[in-house]
Amino acid sequence: MSTSVLELAQVKVVEAAAVNWGPHPKFKGVEIAYLLSKKDDGIDMTYALVRWHIGAEIPKHTHEADDILYVIQGKATIWIDNVGEVPISAGSFIRVPKGVLHQPHDIEEELIAQDTWFPATV
Repeated sequence: MSTSVLELAQVKVVEAAAVNWGPHPKFKGVEIAYLLSKKDDGIDMTYALVRWHIGAEIPKHTHEADDILYVIQGKATIWIDNVGEVPISAGSFIRVPKGVLHQPHDIEEELIAQDTWFPATV
């Protein structure tokens, strides 16, 4: 049984040099660095940094959890079902509820975002 997000008792610190970037398991041109996960930390949320390179190929997709993004740098557009095209850049906050079709695209500048899935996906 996993720990509730609010019950996490252990401190975790990851220095910038220790962030482990790897290829996204599904999307070409996207890298991901998991910082908190159910698998590694026993917590019911997934927290990662994502890097979308110019030319990344991200098809329309959904998640089995809320997808919560905060853009740190870069510039792109995200299409969200029943919302349409939304330009995003540093400082943008986006919450895509569980099951809602969406697609980041037109990455104009390499984009780095904090991405949280709740409940955990990994």
